[in-house]
Amino acid sequence: MDRIPYILLPLLGGALIAAQAPINARLRVVVGSPIASAALSFVVGTIVLVVGALVVGQGSSLVNVGGGPWWAYLGGLCGAVLVFGTLVAAPRVGVLTTFVAVVLGQVVLAAAIDNFGWFGQPVASFGWDRILAVVLLLASLALLVRRV
Repeated sequence: MDRIPYILLPLLGGALIAAQAPINARLRVVVGSPIASAALSFVVGTIVLVVGALVVGQGSSLVNVGGGPWWAYLGGLCGAVLVFGTLVAAPRVGVLTTFVAVVLGQVVLAAAIDNFGWFGQPVASFGWDRILAVVLLLASLALLVRRV
């Protein structure tokens, strides 16, 4: 039972990412630029996270920037590519197709990260269950792309 919040939080985050694509796509129409709308999305997110850190008393943690490996600072880059890619793709191929592609990309890279222990993660071998998950997602994407 103590693990349920750790399942619900990413579930909520995943659901909100699905809403983020059409919201940002609409913002792109308003501002006239996919890059500017992605930047505005990150500005709002940054403000929310900084205020959240201050509210819960973790604002002082922000002074520790620079103490990690170079790749530890690339999360924002990953998010920027995701936001930009989804806000451009969703109006053209639909939100469902966009996010099946997102999930497939996430699962493939997550499986590689687990399998090789990249980024300090514990190794979890790539077995038939993970291969089946990737194949099923690939089949889902192929079925959706046929409709686009």
